[in-house]
Amino acid sequence: MQLRQTEIDQFREQGYLFFPALFSPEETDVLRRAVPDLLSHQGPEVLREESDQRAVRLVFGAHFFQDTFRRLSLHPRLLIPSEQLLGSRVHVFQSRFNPKMGFGGGWGWHQDFNQWHRFDGMQKPLALLAGVFLDDINACNAPLMLIPGSQKRGHVSVPDRMEIDNDTIRDMVEEGGIVPIIGPPGSVLFLDCLTVHGSTQNASPWSRWIYYFLYNSVENQEINRRRDVFYCDTDFTPLEALPDDCLLAPAI
Repeated sequence: MQLRQTEIDQFREQGYLFFPALFSPEETDVLRRAVPDLLSHQGPEVLREESDQRAVRLVFGAHFFQDTFRRLSLHPRLLIPSEQLLGSRVHVFQSRFNPKMGFGGGWGWHQDFNQWHRFDGMQKPLALLAGVFLDDINACNAPLMLIPGSQKRGHVSVPDRMEIDNDTIRDMVEEGGIVPIIGPPGSVLFLDCLTVHGSTQNASPWSRWIYYFLYNSVENQEINRRRDVFYCDTDFTPLEALPDDCLLAPAI
């Protein structure tokens, strides 16, 4: 999958690209069948909701221990556009599954780069997120929301927490508005790591499964890894894309 120049220009202007149903129902079914393995995983990679320790909030680094998500990390529909958007070869700096279960908690407005800068010493925002929808995401199950063009403000430094203050968000929204990212299973969002985004609490009983790969330029090596590899991987070996049918050919 090769992006057109107009799409690359849109990403640079708006801070995101969204492709509804980029993966087929058959491919999405393969991914969904692998989710119970993630939700039952035991270990430090799993974070749970503070309000309910039975509910999974995040699973980090599944591409290390689950072959379906390893193959997804190398899928050309994710890898090639990420290389085009970053202008270089890439590696997976981090991956995470955000299940956002029914009645699950939300995420305040933030830039992902701020977290990597705080915890891992990343100096340059030469990275992006590729989010793959594994559920139907609609107006009712707390879709991810973003502020178009907010990445052009650069890094909004918040050294002691994740969330950006309300006054700054209000100013950004007056300029760029808010866009909810809604689409069917198999949709893909490419998000600049400086684009401000967040989501509300999921008041519905429906889950909102998204798997994120955080692709970093292999040239962006000013990182001081202080966390486990499933949070911060500094193996800068460039990734090689698998064939386009890799999700349907598990022997690869």
